[in-house]
Amino acid sequence: MGYHEVQGSAAMKFISTKPVMIITTLHKSGIVNAGVFGAYTNLSATHVGAAISTDSHTYANIIRDKQFVINIPGADIVKTLAVIADDIPENQSELELAGLTPKPGVSVTVPSIAECAAALEFIFDKEISIDDHAFLVGKIRGGWIKDEFLDDDGRINIFKARVMKDFKYPKPLYVLPGEVIEG
Repeated sequence: MGYHEVQGSAAMKFISTKPVMIITTLHKSGIVNAGVFGAYTNLSATHVGAAISTDSHTYANIIRDKQFVINIPGADIVKTLAVIADDIPENQSELELAGLTPKPGVSVTVPSIAECAAALEFIFDKEISIDDHAFLVGKIRGGWIKDEFLDDDGRINIFKARVMKDFKYPKPLYVLPGEVIEG
């Protein structure tokens, strides 16, 4: 068996598959902004962290308004992700261009996406600068899940919701969970 060895940041490609989420924020004008992200993690029972480019509208909106929503899309809206991921000017809404519906927030002023399986609402807590990105930490405030996707433990049923757990970027390649192996 051989090994392909690399030096430095080239090795980062080996962990390129990540969960898919859409972050919604509001531009200064009140227009809904949306972006597709994969670099995030649960930090505690109440906090999440996401790596976001400091050049992005999403970053500027979170820093200004101190709020954001993580939307969990299902495979039924996979074709809209390319629209949302495109570089859209501030005077246009990615949701409108993608044909998606804003849903009023439960506990924040930022809307979520009605077509998604679930949405989690956060307030900005802290920032850690990392090169041309920032690791933004948010504290949970509320959210929602569609009834049909709620399992008996109060969690999302990723199979019913058809949540895309992995993707390859920039090529639009998504993976649905298909097998559970008990350890």
